[in-house]
Amino acid sequence: MPHESNVYPSTNDLLRIVQHNMNLMFVIRKQKEQFYFSFLSGKLKEKLELPDAVTASDRDIKNIDSTFILLHRTKLKQAFTGKEITFRHHFHSHYLFTMLSPVIKDDEVIEVVGTTMDITSFEKSEQQIEFMVTHDILTKLPNRQKLLDDLDEIIHNNRQDKPKAIMICDLDRLKNVNDTLGQFAGDQVITLIADRLKKATLEACQVYRLGGDEFVIVIGQQVSDLKVYAEQILQIVRQPIIISNHDFYMTATIGISYMSEKACKTEDYINRASVAVHYGKVQGGNRISEYTNKMSEQYNELILLESDIRKAFKFNEFTLSYQPKVDVYTNDIVGVEALIRWEHGKKGKIPPSIFIPIAEEIGMIDQIGKWVLREACKQFVRWRNSGANPVMVAVNISAFELQQPDFLPRVKQIIKETGMDPYYLEIEITENSVMQNTEECIEMMNELRAMGVSLSIDDFGTGYSSMGYLQKFPINYLKIDQSFIKELFEESGSAEIIKAMIQLAHTFGLKVVAEGVEGERILSFIRNEKCDYYQGYFYSKPLEADVMEEKLLAFS
Repeated sequence: MPHESNVYPSTNDLLRIVQHNMNLMFVIRKQKEQFYFSFLSGKLKEKLELPDAVTASDRDIKNIDSTFILLHRTKLKQAFTGKEITFRHHFHSHYLFTMLSPVIKDDEVIEVVGTTMDITSFEKSEQQIEFMVTHDILTKLPNRQKLLDDLDEIIHNNRQDKPKAIMICDLDRLKNVNDTLGQFAGDQVITLIADRLKKATLEACQVYRLGGDEFVIVIGQQVSDLKVYAEQILQIVRQPIIISNHDFYMTATIGISYMSEKACKTEDYINRASVAVHYGKVQGGNRISEYTNKMSEQYNELILLESDIRKAFKFNEFTLSYQPKVDVYTNDIVGVEALIRWEHGKKGKIPPSIFIPIAEEIGMIDQIGKWVLREACKQFVRWRNSGANPVMVAVNISAFELQQPDFLPRVKQIIKETGMDPYYLEIEITENSVMQNTEECIEMMNELRAMGVSLSIDDFGTGYSSMGYLQKFPINYLKIDQSFIKELFEESGSAEIIKAMIQLAHTFGLKVVAEGVEGERILSFIRNEKCDYYQGYFYSKPLEADVMEEKLLAFS
């Protein structure tokens, strides 16, 4: 039979094993409600810089009570009642897991044996996983799930610091950037806008990325005028963006949902802001919309229109009317602008201001744009074949179409198919659309000019193009937006703005078209200021193709 010492390790062996253990092993005793280590060992002891074990007889026991013990007096008290305790805690820069096991003798806890493990690496991994679950990887902003969790915690726990409102900031036409410059450039834009929003956000507010091109700002403090603050956000988004030597601009639409109106679910607040955003989008985007109950009703109507637009295109319900462009001095028709019209089977005439933004939202604008261009070119050929003197035919091109890689080949193909004379084709581009991707737009415009196509900037004065870029654009015409014309004698400063626009255009060698002229007084003013052409109800409303043909034949 082997000797006992050969079966069981000696005390020295046990101490050596404990000392080389990766964990912290200790025994804690209590004297007069004070805790102290009676045994303390393991490699983690040195790592945590804990003091050596002491005995109850030490005079300085009060001073030797370590932070490690003081932080967890409640846990130790529980263990000294006879309970086994496990808990996670943080000590200095370490995350720890401690197990406390009471030693009972004669129904009394005489000491507590403890083991502590360093779980810092595991804790950091968990934190990283938690961050990945609750944050957007691209922007590092909290994500939709985090937004819902935060709002649930704040709203339904009757916290005093309830947010005042939710703002959704949805970038306009980010798809154009992705299609033109690639997904990587689109991601760069999102990251840049996220950084701008973080810097612009008020102290008690939080920015989230809802997904795609949508950001949410939870307004956590009282703001005197939230629309003013929202406008500041839009201005920040509109600042120039330079990526891979490409200089362009972005716009956004903001929807606001106020928390003063109670909702059944947390998501209802977000959905209200989403409705406001969508409502703003179909109004043309680049604006602020505040949610109202009436807006929900209108929103539902707009949703129904989406399927109707698809049917209208499929069953050829769209038609074109033509707005004459008239010489200010001779009153002769020098051109026409093709305008799309839709006669809905049940709802009657639906204005383009309603269905065009919806078509953009649902991805139908490209198909509609092709149809308008082809139909307008066909109509020019019909008028010419009827004996009418040829006039310029202007077609509006959306920002989406302009950004498509196949736009130029499409224009060339339609000109070839229809027999259109390119020197009588005018393409109208809105001021904001050319500012979204200026260098590429300028290059495309130069190619169109080389084909013989004329170009005009539509709605001038409503966007944010710089004089420098206006000088670079290879355009023929500048169209002053009708909002300035109609306010000519009503708003102070409108007359001076119009004068400046005409002078600026003539300085750059451009012809000027005034839109929305509805009276002799306005016509006299623009004539005195040497405006070249005008459009508006004073001369004629938009006419159907056959009526327009009669007018053109009368001038032949």
